[in-house]
Amino acid sequence: MIMGKKLKSVSLFLGICLGIYVIFMLCYLFGDGCWNCSPQDYYDRGIAMISDGDNNNLKKGVKYLKKAARKDNIEAIIFLGELYLGALPDTYLTDNKEKIAALASTVSANIEKGESYFNDLAENQSFFDRKYSKIQYNLGMLHKTGILKSEDKEEQYKKWLTISADNGNPLAIYQMGIYFNNKGKYIKALNWFTKAFDYSQEPASAIMIGDYYFYGKGVKKDYLRSIEWYQQALSIPASTDTALWIKNREKLNEWATQRLNIAEKKVHGKKSKQVVIVKYSITGNTNSFSIFTSGINGNFIGKVKKQNDYILARIHTTIKSVSFSKSTKVDSMSEGLHWVLAIYAQNKYGPDKNFNFVITK
Repeated sequence: MIMGKKLKSVSLFLGICLGIYVIFMLCYLFGDGCWNCSPQDYYDRGIAMISDGDNNNLKKGVKYLKKAARKDNIEAIIFLGELYLGALPDTYLTDNKEKIAALASTVSANIEKGESYFNDLAENQSFFDRKYSKIQYNLGMLHKTGILKSEDKEEQYKKWLTISADNGNPLAIYQMGIYFNNKGKYIKALNWFTKAFDYSQEPASAIMIGDYYFYGKGVKKDYLRSIEWYQQALSIPASTDTALWIKNREKLNEWATQRLNIAEKKVHGKKSKQVVIVKYSITGNTNSFSIFTSGINGNFIGKVKKQNDYILARIHTTIKSVSFSKSTKVDSMSEGLHWVLAIYAQNKYGPDKNFNFVITK
């Protein structure tokens, strides 16, 4: 009798244990399949299921990510926000493009859901950490393009750009320079461009600094300094994280090369066209006058005289080594004066100068 009761109790206990085990296995197989998982565990499992290419696991993977997001996992919230927004601006930087593409036939875009996830992200204090600087920049881009709605999208753009820049994101630092440049606040913009270059030595920053010296924006115009910056843009290696910058490095090199050539021409032109002041004096009248170099003992250099039906300008025979005519017909006395002075100056100082002719008494 007693033995029978004991056997009955043991059977009941084993039955309860079996029932619990069956319930557990059913929950595991048809529920979330994760016992005592952390938010990071849910995220990792979800991403793994999405990445393995098995269509049967795609929805389950999204389910795991939603569980992770409900538990405030930042990476899961970011992924789901990107997933439901669907179309992202070209300026948005993401590492999830391929995984989101794999879900295109399984999950439909839902802008309201996407906005909701990003709004949750903005209210999560953990999101302000330095390690999320790239996504902080992205949040600014979403506001700038109007994908995320706000009362003042420019203010929100600047807010998240500043947060990202303060957290050391090089593209955000560069874009802060662009922001202030577009506002005409050139000194602030130059400070940001310089900071961006010091931080990451990217060609885009060097080109902008070169432009500032070329055009004299916030600094004194200095073609030589602009050349130095354009040369740096061409000489520094491309960033290992090319997604942070304009992707077409060849285009950047083309811009830098074009600017460099123009700046070098400016410097060369400035040097080759040095201005020389040439002083002179004249004696005679309105129908005929002689031209002399300035000074008490000025040398005779030429003459302009009205003839019967034309005006003749003539240089003095002492002017040597000229590859042009000693005389020419001109339309006016002033034109003749300028011709004589130009021939004299080019012969004396060289043809690669600009001349400023000044008459003296």
